[in-house]
Amino acid sequence: MSKPRVAVAGASSRGAWFARHLHGRGLAEVVGICDPYVRKAEWIAEEHDLAGCRCFDHVERMLDGVECDAVLVTASDAHHAACAVPALERGKFVFCEKPLETTLDQCRAIVDADERAGGKTFVGLNLRYAPVYETVKAQIDAGAVGDVLTIQADEFYDGGRSYFRRWNRLRSEGGGLWITKACHDFDLLHWFAAAAPLEVSAMAEKTYYVPKPGAAIQCRDCDLASTCPDRAPEPPRPLRRITEESGGPPGDLCLYNSDSDTFDHGIAAVRFERDILATYTCNVVAGFSNRRIRVSGTRGTLDGSLRDDVLILRKRDPGETVEVPIGQDVDSGHGGADEFVLESFIAFVNGEAEPRCRPREAAVAVAIGLAATESSDTHRVVDLAGYALGASSPGGSTHS
Repeated sequence: MSKPRVAVAGASSRGAWFARHLHGRGLAEVVGICDPYVRKAEWIAEEHDLAGCRCFDHVERMLDGVECDAVLVTASDAHHAACAVPALERGKFVFCEKPLETTLDQCRAIVDADERAGGKTFVGLNLRYAPVYETVKAQIDAGAVGDVLTIQADEFYDGGRSYFRRWNRLRSEGGGLWITKACHDFDLLHWFAAAAPLEVSAMAEKTYYVPKPGAAIQCRDCDLASTCPDRAPEPPRPLRRITEESGGPPGDLCLYNSDSDTFDHGIAAVRFERDILATYTCNVVAGFSNRRIRVSGTRGTLDGSLRDDVLILRKRDPGETVEVPIGQDVDSGHGGADEFVLESFIAFVNGEAEPRCRPREAAVAVAIGLAATESSDTHRVVDLAGYALGASSPGGSTHS
């Protein structure tokens, strides 16, 4: 079978990673890359020796200019529909990075286009492919914990050091951290519960990345830069440098003094059908990175993390503790999930596998994120009925 021809919509660091691995591992031929800052696309093609790859400044021009079988959507979150829908309308397979989108209307546009195309979209909620979470799901499905009662997920993320100088800091581009970041974990809660979410209660604060007197707007102009642990890398990373040179935002915005409208730590509680209760903690101030999971039910409790190579199963009756092997690479991206998700997408394009998450299901994580945003903004519990894809307008009813 010939290698599929793939085009990349969004010359982000994620898009660069996908292009490099597709080409380097011989999984696909990268024939096009587009980005509003076309020099970024050109840099990726040059840096990774993508011979014959053509670069464009708009997805429609790329679709007109190259013959491709699939499109990888790696643009910032609020631009996924603008890239995915025209690709689906032309019959292309689509890999859509998480989250599906940042609003219900845009999620609905992707879902509708995908269903008209016959189901050609693979959503990159890659934690479903991380060995630790695959193993948790397999154990739940095998009855190891009995009926699920509670799910606890948390993430502590050192990469938050960069969020408040990137587009992730703005709801207009990423929907806020309840969507751009938490969609991973809200999707896992939904996957493990195997039940519809009913309501969300969330609290979130921005306490650390707040204006700092004496700091400049950009690190290059700041008298504190020599001692600041959060100063921007020097020299700047190539894609950020090219963005600035092309007229985009600077890559060394101060994490404290940049404009931002999201939080740096928060906790959300989700009530699912069948009396399943779940929580998720997000902390992007921590100086380390890890995700942990605990699923407890009527027969036992599972504990694991992205930094462990075994799950711990604590059985209830009779009491017993069992180590369940995971076999994940704790030092690779998302526990090895990034490589697995890429291989799985190419298998999907080749007709050899099905996605673990399609757009309609991926939209649930966005709905939970939107409800969490409303809840933490208003300090109220939010009913998810108003965030269903079939709802006439976005928004959920709230109650004290």
